[in-house]
Amino acid sequence: MARAVAVRHGMDRAYAGDERWGWCCPRCDRDVIVSDDPASETFRWECPTEGCRAVGFGFRSRRRARIALREYRERYRNVYR
Repeated sequence: MARAVAVRHGMDRAYAGDERWGWCCPRCDRDVIVSDDPASETFRWECPTEGCRAVGFGFRSRRRARIALREYRERYRNVYR
């Protein structure tokens, strides 16, 4: 439904999914929080699991960081199919 609303108003943006919850590490499935990085004025996500090296940084918005996290998760899952 959000996708239809965005297109109707002339915006062609990919649907980011529900931004309140459900963002998981692509490697270990642990919940990941997208946060702002005040030093670089960008957004980042990092897996909180000890030993998991999954990280994303340098995103211009929280939405872009979440889309990248979702895309990374989809690509990671497709590697092992």
